[in-house]
Amino acid sequence: MKKVLLLFILVGNVAFAQKLTKDQLSDKLAEKACECTEKQELTKENFELTIGICLIEGINAYEKDVEKHYGKNVISNDKKMEELATNIGARMGLKCPAVFKFMLDEESGDNEEVVDAEELTISGKISEIKSEQFITFIVKEDSGKTNQFILLSSFDNAFLLTDKVLKASDAVDVIYYEMELFDAKLGKFVSYKIVTDIIKK
Repeated sequence: MKKVLLLFILVGNVAFAQKLTKDQLSDKLAEKACECTEKQELTKENFELTIGICLIEGINAYEKDVEKHYGKNVISNDKKMEELATNIGARMGLKCPAVFKFMLDEESGDNEEVVDAEELTISGKISEIKSEQFITFIVKEDSGKTNQFILLSSFDNAFLLTDKVLKASDAVDVIYYEMELFDAKLGKFVSYKIVTDIIKK
């Protein structure tokens, strides 16, 4: 009887595993990849290799579902693999922000000169600050135009936001650059203003 019950449970799990929607599959693969990468010591040298291995580990664990939504031999299909990796990467940003921050640090390090060249500045008053997955805030210029910013990395004056020193109506200068990040809710890349410094007047 126990063997029959065990067989039923195993068959049930396999059947369930093959009924994941594409979004559910992406979530599961992202969770798997996060668990895998968080066990590793990520460095600049091993980052891409580690991410690749962790993605393949997840693909093998959900092989039937991956095959259903992306076709057979997805690993050897560059186009399908890129689509899959993009979907997983977007969700990893929400499920393991430490790994996501590492990705951003790598990208900003590789493009440091470009980022410096494209830094912009605006002045205005804080109208709203939100502390969720990341700290975001809105600055209203004298002209009435509003700008939303996101805090992703550390800098000297970051404590003004992290320690809740800034309040609504405080006048500030904001130094920032723009970066496209994948918005999982909208299902597309969106341009975000990333703050690199903020000065309270």
